[in-house]
Amino acid sequence: MTDLTSIPDFDEVTAFIKERVEAMRTPASQWADLARLAIQGLPHDVHRLAELEKRINAIRGELRRVVLAASEHFSEEQLNDLRKRVGMSKTAWRAAKSKRAVTIKHGFSLVIY
Repeated sequence: MTDLTSIPDFDEVTAFIKERVEAMRTPASQWADLARLAIQGLPHDVHRLAELEKRINAIRGELRRVVLAASEHFSEEQLNDLRKRVGMSKTAWRAAKSKRAVTIKHGFSLVIY
């Protein structure tokens, strides 16, 4: 992703966000399945859960930086168009801005679309 201190290119930002959201879909789904088992006290792969949390949080870190820049530089109309193009709801957009890490406690509210 290019320098985000100046007004970013809309198409470049859209492509980057779409790529990161797509990259997060499979691990987020796998994480949710394992997290449900953990919450229910059922057997689950603790190491895989931690690995998925680390991967998702890395992707979210990249995504957060660009989402914050887009929110600062683009109009509400452009943001609505961007969210539509990348397949994110307003709730997912707000969750992407959050600095909280995906954990059993906060994860289900952060890995939404």
